[in-house]
Amino acid sequence: MSGAARPVRLVSVVVPARNAEPTIATQLEALGRQTYPDPWEVIVVENGSTDGTRGLLRSWQRRMPRLRVAFAGAAGVNRARNLGCRQADGEFVLLCDADDVAAPGWVAALVDALRTSPAVGGALERRLLNGPVALAARPPKKAPALLDTFGFLPYPAGANCGFHKELWSRLGGFDESYRGGGDDAEFFWRAQLAGYRLAFAPDAVVHYRHRSDTRAIVRQAYGFGRSHPKLYRDFAAAGMPSSPPAEAAGAWCRLLARAPDLLGPTDRRAALLAQLALRAGRAAGSARHRRCYL
Repeated sequence: MSGAARPVRLVSVVVPARNAEPTIATQLEALGRQTYPDPWEVIVVENGSTDGTRGLLRSWQRRMPRLRVAFAGAAGVNRARNLGCRQADGEFVLLCDADDVAAPGWVAALVDALRTSPAVGGALERRLLNGPVALAARPPKKAPALLDTFGFLPYPAGANCGFHKELWSRLGGFDESYRGGGDDAEFFWRAQLAGYRLAFAPDAVVHYRHRSDTRAIVRQAYGFGRSHPKLYRDFAAAGMPSSPPAEAAGAWCRLLARAPDLLGPTDRRAALLAQLALRAGRAAGSARHRRCYL
């Protein structure tokens, strides 16, 4: 803690976990290496796992006294986040995912930013944990920054963010109807539209893990796309730009022109399939939510 900054009574780190047996030990080890010197706790919300996640968490509770485990059932990441926030005793709540790796200064950097802003996002480092196929499907940005996918308001990834618990309470928590995409954008857009300032903490680094299997990449991209018309339905009146059909038609033409990539190297095939799945998801979401966002 620097200078005369006021002490924070307690910080809570909430980690949703579903079928996280292969990765969560690495994330818990990373949290155990944090440099933040003041009191903080970890709440892992087990979210309907069918593997050995529960047993692994029990063993970690014996090694990590500040670790608590809650059980949300298989009802989506926002339900898990809300349950963790309700059980959090901290003044500040930080979110990370069970399959990523928080850098040692992550907690300290987010807490420093939260001293002056009610909501913050950190930097996602995408190269350490990902191979060429995953990076081709979701290329890293040139420089760390908040996400700005829609040309509307910036937002952090739910895998690396923090907020005052009071803000979460005033907003009524995360919208649990968002599943498979849009879950983090929706919350932080509502916060900004309600007058809360969002900041970026570049020193709060999380090493972010993408899907590596092509089928999983496609399934995730389709879910992201399905959520976009839902976001447009909920935020068009606040200024979220539309996705003009002519622009979407051009995007489809460019994707179809890349059809030979389907017979090419795995990384190029995965990149094309991810974009096709995103566009297909948008079409399905447009029909479901009766909002054209292609």
